[in-house]
Amino acid sequence: MLKRFAARVLARRARPSAKSGLVQSALAGHSALGLALGALIYIVCLSGAVAVFADDLGRWEWAATPESASVAPEAVDKAMAAGLVRAAEMAGGVEKVSVLYTLLPRPDWPHLAVRAYTLGGGEVTWQADADGVLADAPSDKWTDVIGDVHLGLTLPGLWGGLVVGTVGIALMSLLFSGILAHPRIFRDAFALRLTGGRRLGLADLHNRLSVWGLPFHLALSVTGTLFALASLMVVAIAQVGYHGNLARASAPLRGPMVAVDAAAQPLPPLALLQAQVADPTPGAARISRFYYVERPGTRGQRVLLDMTRRDGLTQGDRFYFDGEGKLLAPAGFLDGSIGLRVYGASLALHCATFGGLAVRLAYGVLGLALAVVSATGFSIFLARRRDRGRPLPGLERAWAGVTWGVPLAMALSAACTLVPGLAREPVYIGAFWLPVAALPLLSLLVPSGEGASRLLRRLLGGALLLLAVAHLASHGLGLPGAALVVDLILAGAGAGFIASTGVIGRRAAAPAAPASVAP
Repeated sequence: MLKRFAARVLARRARPSAKSGLVQSALAGHSALGLALGALIYIVCLSGAVAVFADDLGRWEWAATPESASVAPEAVDKAMAAGLVRAAEMAGGVEKVSVLYTLLPRPDWPHLAVRAYTLGGGEVTWQADADGVLADAPSDKWTDVIGDVHLGLTLPGLWGGLVVGTVGIALMSLLFSGILAHPRIFRDAFALRLTGGRRLGLADLHNRLSVWGLPFHLALSVTGTLFALASLMVVAIAQVGYHGNLARASAPLRGPMVAVDAAAQPLPPLALLQAQVADPTPGAARISRFYYVERPGTRGQRVLLDMTRRDGLTQGDRFYFDGEGKLLAPAGFLDGSIGLRVYGASLALHCATFGGLAVRLAYGVLGLALAVVSATGFSIFLARRRDRGRPLPGLERAWAGVTWGVPLAMALSAACTLVPGLAREPVYIGAFWLPVAALPLLSLLVPSGEGASRLLRRLLGGALLLLAVAHLASHGLGLPGAALVVDLILAGAGAGFIASTGVIGRRAAAPAAPASVAP
């Protein structure tokens, strides 16, 4: 009797029920959401590490354009006027050109470019030479697209800031919870056991990079979250403190306004603007980074001139002018209220616009470390599941597609800069997001997560090598030094990724190697 009863109970437990199926479906959905959130965190972190070098990569991107560290103000005026005429022709009238934006040359960005934003037509950018003559065809900057991925995942309106702000909050939560969950994390700050099991090595790498870069990671996640959610915060402040008046709530950040007047008015000369904001302090010369005109070509145009002073943790200041070029007021990032000065310093702290190349290199290394931390975190979760006998092989393969698919998508998108007809923002965006979405799905066709990882690393290494060789071939050996350095780094990284697949492949093939997942 007892034997029959026990057999009946065991058979009932072994038989799948509707409830267990529901639980399994819920767990699968929960894991998929975790994968999606982990992928977004990884994309934001990796794109931020790349965006730090926007000026350096921009010089690589525009290597065919002669470099000039300084351009006469009259040449800038000529380029601006020509850009306004072209934008008006494309948009169907000057009144449909909302903003004219000029990137001014400086030692670390020796190029002149004019960008126009039109109502309903998006944006378009033209390069210009030292005489202010615009290139015949527009050429959008690939590095701007990577910056847009970091700032708002190229989503429209407030949605991008909302999503990235949510990602920043999740990242901060993970940083704090990780510290609390590992009481020995600081005591073991230099314990790195890469020769043990795969899960142990990933955990040590994850924890060590988290500890070594913790101040940087916290500073970047806090400031990034604040900027991403800034628009929503202003809306909330307007409702609470200004009876819903959004203009009054955002006035300190928007600067002095100019009344709308559609009457024709020439663009004010750059020399007139710079003369009014020259710094009388010896040795503290300001550098103009960009020149920004709202409602250009009208009497109601408002002009903003950015002036950077590289003498500390500052984003520089921004000076506002009316349509005739009369100085209105600075933004106050240098000498304004405490709040505005903190805001300006936070911009510089997040974007690494202080300290020159040394600071950008430090930010790049620490930013890559944060991307590795975000990638290995989910890998450790998958490894722990496998070690406990509950593997998620589908997620292992998909996560390999995310980890190596995102940098591969960046390389494919960057390759579009070498084809004149494809050097446009919509092409860059499509060439990035299509592989990011497709590669995790295609990785499911590979037998294992480790196999997907090896395959994608080989593809990534080959893509980086081909990108460097194609860039050298298209521009010749007369490249600017900065562009040549980028090609050498791309080639070295590509060779390293290809070499790593051979080492890891032999380790995985060893008889004593434990089962593992792709990083």
